[in-house]
Amino acid sequence: MDRAQRNLDVNASNDSQIDEAISMQLPQGLFLMTAAEGDVRCGFITQWVQQCSRVPFQVSVAIPRGTAIEPVLRDSRSFALCALHADDRVIQRRFKEPLDQQEDPYVGLQCFTDTSGSPILRRGRFYLDCELVGQLAMESDCRIYIGQVLSARILEPVESMNGATVSRNGHSNGHVNGNGHVNGNGHLNAS
Repeated sequence: MDRAQRNLDVNASNDSQIDEAISMQLPQGLFLMTAAEGDVRCGFITQWVQQCSRVPFQVSVAIPRGTAIEPVLRDSRSFALCALHADDRVIQRRFKEPLDQQEDPYVGLQCFTDTSGSPILRRGRFYLDCELVGQLAMESDCRIYIGQVLSARILEPVESMNGATVSRNGHSNGHVNGNGHVNGNGHLNAS
């Protein structure tokens, strides 16, 4: 085996190990990133969402270049992230394939809006409503969008999270997590 072939084998093995380490150790979940501008509403499912700042609360979201939601994000300067249930096949099918630009993917789904005006699914686990404050365009297949969280709410009933019980309407009897509390209206507040 020549040196070039050995390097290819080592790189392939290393890529496999990197992929395994990242997929096993970095937090992941399914999120529907939504945006709206005028009559146009878009959505894109991603699992690459990460908190990137605490003061102020900010999140980073990676989505592939050329996704239909990108121009709407840039025009509206805002987006929402709806945390999806892993077994919600309806939403996954609805937003998996690029839809005709004339179709509204939210028709027939129960949605509402918050501060940014982006559509928010009632069937999600929770949402983060964000103002777009930055974007990074690296030499890669994705762009990263940074959002400052304007509001958030837990939507599903949660039995217990770090000693707190949260009902469907968002009421809590205590601390929810290290990042904030849930007040009486279900909005997450800084601690």
